[in-house]
Amino acid sequence: MRPAAPKNPALSHLDFELEWLRALLEVRIREMQAVGLLPGAEHLRPGVAVYPQEVEARLRERQHEASDPTLDEIQAKDAFVRIDQKRQRRYAQNQPFDRHTPLAFLRQQYHLSDAQYLLFLLTVAPAFNPTFARLYAFIQNHFDRQYATLSLFIEVFSTDKDCAYWMDLISPDSVLLSEQLIEIRQASSYLPPNTYPLSLPQRMLSFIGGKQLFEPAIGAFSELRTRDSLASPAILGPNLQTQWRERLAKLRHLSIPGWNLPLCFVTGPSGAGKRRFAQDVAKILEKDLLCVDIKSLYASFENFPHALSLAVRESILHDALLCLYGWEKLILPTTAEDANFHAEISALHLGVCRVLDACLSWHPSTIIITCQNSASFAPRLTSRNVEVFPITMPDHITSLALWEQTLPSNMRDGQCDLKAYADSFRLTPGQIKDAVREAAYQSMPGERVESEHIVSAIKEQMRHRLSEHATLLEKKYRWEDLIVPKDVEVQLREIVYRYRYRAKVLTEWGLGDRFGHDLGLSALFDGPPGTGKSMCAALIANEIGIDVYQVDLSRVMSKYVGETEKNLAQIFNEAENAQAMLLFDEADSLFGQRTNVKSSNDKYANLEVNYLLQRIERFPGVAILTTNFPAGIDEAFARRLSLRVSFPKPSKTERARLWQSMLKSARLPKGKIDVRELATEFEISGGYIRNAILRAAFMAASTEGVVDQDTLYQAARIEMKSMGMLVSHSDEN
Repeated sequence: MRPAAPKNPALSHLDFELEWLRALLEVRIREMQAVGLLPGAEHLRPGVAVYPQEVEARLRERQHEASDPTLDEIQAKDAFVRIDQKRQRRYAQNQPFDRHTPLAFLRQQYHLSDAQYLLFLLTVAPAFNPTFARLYAFIQNHFDRQYATLSLFIEVFSTDKDCAYWMDLISPDSVLLSEQLIEIRQASSYLPPNTYPLSLPQRMLSFIGGKQLFEPAIGAFSELRTRDSLASPAILGPNLQTQWRERLAKLRHLSIPGWNLPLCFVTGPSGAGKRRFAQDVAKILEKDLLCVDIKSLYASFENFPHALSLAVRESILHDALLCLYGWEKLILPTTAEDANFHAEISALHLGVCRVLDACLSWHPSTIIITCQNSASFAPRLTSRNVEVFPITMPDHITSLALWEQTLPSNMRDGQCDLKAYADSFRLTPGQIKDAVREAAYQSMPGERVESEHIVSAIKEQMRHRLSEHATLLEKKYRWEDLIVPKDVEVQLREIVYRYRYRAKVLTEWGLGDRFGHDLGLSALFDGPPGTGKSMCAALIANEIGIDVYQVDLSRVMSKYVGETEKNLAQIFNEAENAQAMLLFDEADSLFGQRTNVKSSNDKYANLEVNYLLQRIERFPGVAILTTNFPAGIDEAFARRLSLRVSFPKPSKTERARLWQSMLKSARLPKGKIDVRELATEFEISGGYIRNAILRAAFMAASTEGVVDQDTLYQAARIEMKSMGMLVSHSDEN
């Protein structure tokens, strides 16, 4: 006796649907036998030839000749009526359907018509019951044709046999094929498409059989979040909380039958809560959330419509809302001017939007797209409205509440100053959680989290992908290392104060309501070479506790139209995400004066300057530009910077202090040195003094000697010559 396989709910539902299909097929087979279109049980038929009886029957079938039903036909119809009534009662009692009734669930989710569902069911049946394969071969008059075809569907279910009408069922843009519910296996080229075999993709076979698997083609860049996985309520600022609730209320209202939900385009920095909002939307719709990286989806498949249909199908099979993240990696940030001539970006954007439009034209729910910046163009659709929701960085009050929730007092040591963290570092909720988790891992097991580990983890969270176009400067300078005029030092300290106390001034004192809460901080440092401009930028970054990245202009500038703007957009967006300071050395080469438009090159050069003006104004972080030639900086650009600090050549007293400071190493073998005489003799800035001391040290090391006045004199003269400076005749002697 054959053992009975255990049945899950999905297979029980499948058996019932296949029983209904078998009864329907029996009725049609008996009807076809009655008129001679199929042989009866008494006929011998090898299945490789068309008999004259069938030819005669097909010649007469358009005459609609009535014939008396046979006993087999009557019994088949009676049996079908009973099972069809039972099926209708079951469907009426169980709506809406879920994944435990996979066939009905798919018909409901994809809005399949009666014809689409019958063709789909014909394709499903042979994969689960071998009887259907033999029935198909019998109806199609060939033992090898044990599969569903469009011709089989027309033969069995169509009365007019109008093949051209039914070809839409297997057109490339039909729901069954475009959404990969079924596949067409190519047959011989001389056969018509309506005879091509239809089959089930492996993923559909598993789903209909009740196995909860995941599509392997997109599994590497996908994440499924269940609807009950939300933790405590999100901590949001008052304004953002109001907008958050209003958006959810609007989507809840639009989710009633008869309305189309808009596509949601959610922007914000990494960890700001974009996917958390998507999960709240999914919860309203009583769905899970499937997050898929759209850039990887686009890059992993040659055919993007095919790739998107896989993601959509997977979201439907899991009864999940689809969230496509990483839009900013696919649709690169650009500007309105840039879009007019940057064909690659606009074509890609339009192509992706067309695919989204085609998908949403039938989609029963909606799609959420998240983007880490607000500069990338949002999708432009015709089939749905687009709801744009920008999620901003938390203010310092909200940030403090996030720190207190994530790092309660029983977890932190006495040195942890949560208010200082909230005021000094602009972190998103996700970044705060990651920083605390990393700091807890770095601390000793069983002990409280130490402040130094928190600060270290914060900086790690803020570092990002800036290294592609910029270099991290890790030099640590303090105020005591600074030798500049007093007024320059006052201006430098002002930059630190503007950053450190922005929360107090903008939020606590209310000036942010008037001037904006995301005021960036930009400064132009101008002065002769070697006066300490880059050093002061590193000093400021060290004082306010952020990283400073020196932008490599050779990797930014491009001869190709639009490439420079694209590179700059990536730099500013990554710096915003990492909350890093940007240092543009020799900025006059990039931010120079705009020219009169005499050629297309002048037009595009001006666009680059215009673009930088826009991004500097919108950049909420710290950007410092240095130049040796302040006259070369565009005046409109200079006016829009927060501060301008001029570094003069050091005075004699300052030069002496520079020589003294740089020679103070206790391990350096020194002879007799008169720093005042060096300062008097050589009118050079700190950078050249540094180079001269290094030259002297290497000269002394090569002769086993010491660094003394003569060695420094010789090194300073060589340094001045190498830099094209004049050396007096007395210096040569």
